[in-house]
Amino acid sequence: MSRFLVRPHHRLAVPRVALLWAVAAAAVLAWYPHSPHLVHFASTSLANLATHPMASLVLSLVTTTHGWGEWVTWVGLAVVWAAIEFALGWRKALVTFVAGHVLATIGLAAVEAFAVWSHLAGHGLAHVTDDVGASYGFLALATAGLTLAIRHDRRWWLGAPAIAAISVIDVSGWTMVGHAMAISIGVVLGFELLMRRRAGTVATGAVDSASLVPTGA
Repeated sequence: MSRFLVRPHHRLAVPRVALLWAVAAAAVLAWYPHSPHLVHFASTSLANLATHPMASLVLSLVTTTHGWGEWVTWVGLAVVWAAIEFALGWRKALVTFVAGHVLATIGLAAVEAFAVWSHLAGHGLAHVTDDVGASYGFLALATAGLTLAIRHDRRWWLGAPAIAAISVIDVSGWTMVGHAMAISIGVVLGFELLMRRRAGTVATGAVDSASLVPTGA
């Protein structure tokens, strides 16, 4: 097992937030046939981001459609979250997940707005009614974790095709652009986590070395 997945105090990582999200998403999925307007309200379309951005960003994380790709996201998120939490703690996992979701959503919205403004796409693009799900956050989290792992063991490159495959499962059009952004954001966040981890290791080593220096009476 890579050193990336080894912590000083071994414990079973419980993906707390991922499990909460899965329960909420399962509830929405069961309710969806009776309340499609919730999906429309939660969609991160340009129109929704202009009228209720915070509600759209938050609700889209726990709102799903009936695509089978959602099940891939659920299972993948639980597995990836457990690994990241085990390696870095739940706070870093949560921040990476949320940052990936928010940044990829805003980035895609900017690209879509430019496409509509420049007449490369019709005005109907601003009213997409089913752009929901946690795939942006999941892909950013998975890519950040893979980036960290590769720095310790290059065999983790074997995981790159899996992330690429997941990013195109049951999606098309602008969502694929959002997935590409999420993966790119995950790489950046992975390097940021790596730098912070190295800085913490250096600081800990400096403290340990200082404790070995004898002091005068």
